[in-house]
Amino acid sequence: MGSSIGNFIKGRKAPIKNFLYKVIPFKYRYGKKYYEFLNFLNQSKSWSYDQSKSYQLEKIKELLKFSNENIPYYQNIFKVNGFDCNIKHLDDLKNIPILTKEDIINNFDSLINKNFDKKYYKMNSSGTTGKRLEILGTDDLFKIEAAFITNAFSDHGSRLYEDYSVWLRRYSPSVDDPIFLNDPELNRSYMSAFDLNDDTIFEYVKYINSTKTKTLVSYPSTLYYFSLLCGKYNLKLTHVKHMHGASEVCLPQWRTKIKEITGIDIKMHYGQVEKVSFAHQDSENDFYRENLLYGLNEYDENNIIIGTGFYNQIMPLIRYKTNDKVILNNDVELKGCSPKTILDIEGRNGDMLITQVGSYVPAVNFYSFMSKINEVDMFQIVQKKEDKSLNFYIVPNKKYNDLIKNKLLQEMENRLGKIDVKIIKVKSIERDKNSNKLKTVNLI
Repeated sequence: MGSSIGNFIKGRKAPIKNFLYKVIPFKYRYGKKYYEFLNFLNQSKSWSYDQSKSYQLEKIKELLKFSNENIPYYQNIFKVNGFDCNIKHLDDLKNIPILTKEDIINNFDSLINKNFDKKYYKMNSSGTTGKRLEILGTDDLFKIEAAFITNAFSDHGSRLYEDYSVWLRRYSPSVDDPIFLNDPELNRSYMSAFDLNDDTIFEYVKYINSTKTKTLVSYPSTLYYFSLLCGKYNLKLTHVKHMHGASEVCLPQWRTKIKEITGIDIKMHYGQVEKVSFAHQDSENDFYRENLLYGLNEYDENNIIIGTGFYNQIMPLIRYKTNDKVILNNDVELKGCSPKTILDIEGRNGDMLITQVGSYVPAVNFYSFMSKINEVDMFQIVQKKEDKSLNFYIVPNKKYNDLIKNKLLQEMENRLGKIDVKIIKVKSIERDKNSNKLKTVNLI
């Protein structure tokens, strides 16, 4: 609990602080940097695309100069490659080698600002794709990102911090703990994503309705499962108008089912611990707005995001390969500071399984056929590298039968060849205890 979900108030001072939380808007309480940047984002919505690209060029120039003066890793990279930091065009940045996760791990100390003497924070990736990655960040970095997240919520009609919200994440209660944890400072409640099931769904919906919350926030997989349970027991959300997801890929069938059952569209924002790229969906459609004022995106031949963040003053990352794969919108109208350049985000490029002959198949191949299997509510595929054997965990519904089981086995054979596949029926799919995420395709 504790600092991971905010500073919760205890003791006699609580009533006073709770009163102040209600009368003083969060944008004034969270500090000058957040308030100023939120205003900046609102003002920049009137910018042209050319203005936004000019801003990017200026931020890149500042970043290159700053890195050349303060970051040993880049001082060496620029020198070895004969790179002139005074670039004329954004494309000139491509003369700098791409930065990988392994580069960060192997050169961690030399990527830190040698002249930085203020407080900083450590951020860790979940480590689901291998080694755990650590990044350093500043208080200003978090507040700037918070402004982008607030803006993402507002673009689909939700007023983060101003209106009460319920978050099905960041809380894992013990046996005797309540099902929710109230956070008056952030004007929200937290509920466990781990304890949602057939027995608890009634209590979850009752509490959510009692708060009169308009916004429900969680992982897309949790919102999908929550919606399935609501449909199963004919439970209705009386006040919720918005659902917001992040941290996972939102499969198309999840989005469709959530809307079908609840009547509510799930909207997503995309970011990462490394804080080099940001994108979000709005109320108009499900395309992603690429936030040009957050960082510079490049895309390699496989449409993997290579991002350069503008605002990390202690550990800036230039041309960082995120391994996140997108589907680009080739018909986009380039305008404004957040053009809809991304049709969808497919997730980590490393989410692959191994065939009988040793080649690799991306996760999207499995998402596509599972989207047509209406007899399975949720699934998780776990394959062992050692012998290629595979456990296919499924949460079946009443329509499931042996014909569907045989179809699943055949679909796996079509994609992976003759490997050992076990289909295992479970009541729920386990969420990773460290990252809280649900990873549907796993190679271990």
